[in-house]
Amino acid sequence: MADNSRNPDTFRIILLGTGSPRPNPERQHPAALVQWSEGGEDGQMLVDAGDGVVGQLLAANIPLQQVQNVALTHMHWDHILGYPAFVWGSWNAGRLKLTVTGPEGTSAMHHQLVESYYREQAEWAIDLGFPRPGWDDVTVRDVPVGWSETIADCLVEAGPVYHPPMHALAYRFTYRGRSLVVTGDTAMCDELIAFCQGVDVLVIDACAAAPSPDLPPERRRLIERLHEFHASPQDCIDIAAKAGVAKVVLTHHLPGVTPEFDAAGYTGEVVTGEDLDVIDI
Repeated sequence: MADNSRNPDTFRIILLGTGSPRPNPERQHPAALVQWSEGGEDGQMLVDAGDGVVGQLLAANIPLQQVQNVALTHMHWDHILGYPAFVWGSWNAGRLKLTVTGPEGTSAMHHQLVESYYREQAEWAIDLGFPRPGWDDVTVRDVPVGWSETIADCLVEAGPVYHPPMHALAYRFTYRGRSLVVTGDTAMCDELIAFCQGVDVLVIDACAAAPSPDLPPERRRLIERLHEFHASPQDCIDIAAKAGVAKVVLTHHLPGVTPEFDAAGYTGEVVTGEDLDVIDI
């Protein structure tokens, strides 16, 4: 369980879900919480909200009502299936405002999965006594590569990834001279390498691991095609080496797969991320 106590020098990421779309009892769908600064709701941001995110936040000892900033990397279902549950759960817990940032399609997703479908139920809950601001004071914005904003003294920037055919973003967090990049889903690309230059920690999609030869041919072919849209574990090491990253954290793992790579040319630290790991930056 994560220690939720913070001081002014706190800067860390809690890996809430390190799995892939394929269900896995050991790994929830993709989600992570970036925390910085001393206490306060503004000094943290949920990055992606896959299935199970509410339970994982509670397991990490995070008060749901304190999470008032969300950044979504893209609209693939495994990264947003837990989003409506988070909106509802954090509101029920007492959240009064929310800002959601993501690529093109984020506002439409919120309207379809939350506002349009659940407005009538929300009005019923408000009539029961739930505070209207927690439902109505939700700001959702689609942003492009190059967007940036300083939130509670942390600079948050949106950067490029390659994950066709989706609109997708990576996010870079810079706080008190330290830096973190969370890629979401991506294949290797030069633009991402440039975006990650010199960061202290890179949390990166390593989904395109080589399939086991024991798998049926159809399943092997499907997994091999993932490399068109996702980085392999070796790609992740190579990206980190080219970008001068101090620590690379591999995530988005398929069930039963142990990442294999050659890190001889990389001088930094390699971590295979697990659910509820806390990585200090």
